[in-house]
Amino acid sequence: MHRPELHGPRTLALIAAFKYLKSALLVALALGLFHLRHPDAVAQLADWLRTLPVATGHELVSRAIHEVLGLDAHKVGLFSLVALIYATLYAIEGFGLWRGARWAEYLTVVSTSLFIPVEIWECFARFTPMKLIGLVINVAIVAYLVYLLRTQHSHASRSARK
Repeated sequence: MHRPELHGPRTLALIAAFKYLKSALLVALALGLFHLRHPDAVAQLADWLRTLPVATGHELVSRAIHEVLGLDAHKVGLFSLVALIYATLYAIEGFGLWRGARWAEYLTVVSTSLFIPVEIWECFARFTPMKLIGLVINVAIVAYLVYLLRTQHSHASRSARK
């Protein structure tokens, strides 16, 4: 009986699932932001946020709520659009990785690598454990995919020489 490898499609499927999850969360964020373009929705959100225990007594949380609620409809729409663009990118990466497509591995390496310097800066500027976890996950994904691409390339080169 053939035993499946750990570094094959199962790992790519796990990365694809992670990309799908990020895509779904960004779509939910975009829809929520798009809904905030209406003044009534902003007032309802403000009322709801004030009832949360985390909203009282925490200066950073209060400031973040104030910033979000103070955005004009144009900026909220722009943030929605950006979230949808990233959601689309993550969904494309997830689809390609799920199918085992080599182009998706390259796309994921490039797109994820572009965010690593920003994530490092964010960890130094405003450290949180979640930012560090995100950075570690993204570095691990890039390292794994680069390893996989290099391994596949060397196997293809050896096969071509024979």
